Amino acid sequence: MAEHDRLNSNNKKSSSSHDPDNDTVKLPALHPQTAAVVPSAKAEVQVAEQMKLSQQDAEEHIETISTVQMPDTPVPASRVEPNRAPASASSRQARELLNAQTVRERCRQLCASVFFRERSTIRSLGFTSAIAGEGKTLLALTTASVLASDSGRPVTLLECTWERPRLQALFDLPRRQGLAEWLRGECSEEAIRHRVAPNLTVIPAGDAAGQAMRWVRQLIEGQLVARLSSPEELFILDLPPLVPTGYGALAASLADALILVVHAGVTSDVLVSEACAQLKDLPVQGILLNQIESRIPRWIRQML
Repeated sequence: MAEHDRLNSNNKKSSSSHDPDNDTVKLPALHPQTAAVVPSAKAEVQVAEQMKLSQQDAEEHIETISTVQMPDTPVPASRVEPNRAPASASSRQARELLNAQTVRERCRQLCASVFFRERSTIRSLGFTSAIAGEGKTLLALTTASVLASDSGRPVTLLECTWERPRLQALFDLPRRQGLAEWLRGECSEEAIRHRVAPNLTVIPAGDAAGQAMRWVRQLIEGQLVARLSSPEELFILDLPPLVPTGYGALAASLADALILVVHAGVTSDVLVSEACAQLKDLPVQGILLNQIESRIPRWIRQML
């Protein structure tokens, strides 16, 4: 009898906390606001490793670049199966693959809307954010990979952030051979171009030696980004965050089009507003929301 009362109590608590209006997934909308889900920094390493593969291997394995971080929703007591085994490794792998495909498809839609519209003259797309850690580097990597494979045109991923440069470590590139070193005349353009996949080249930021503002100004005044490219080449720019850096908005002016990356539910409205204010006169294509949480209860997701 006591056990029966306890189960009834659990059922009441579950149904009282259950909101049927929230049993929906917030699907990404591409324009003017794009939504996607971006995982931890580990996924950036996976992206880099995939870009190092041969073209055949890349086509077979590139979909493993990302995972979706799902929130844990309590399982209603009435639906618990006492002897149910935990999800197998194969089912987790299948979900991760599906999540990775979803992220890549969102990036593919973004490329289509920015680069492949009729009469589009855009040749460079920059990813920026209000603060660091919002996932812009991973999105830039994924977008560059998708664009290179889909367009058949040469694509260059250019790192223009010197506070937290990532590409050198991700791709195990030579030190002292980056954008800053080229701007100082310490190496040639060929030395800073690192081909990591068919049609895809990476140019790391290098060591700015505390003079990031100077190098960004030199890039703008000398139109050096245009000088770096061939007639058919497209650029994806990993730009610095806007709020904590003094040169973030200036660097954003390097790109023909911009995406503002926002970590949904983490970055405050004040910071987003400040970032938008800094981008007021620049060609922002939309705001990309990362890590939008699924509101489907966990016990339903386990059945999918």
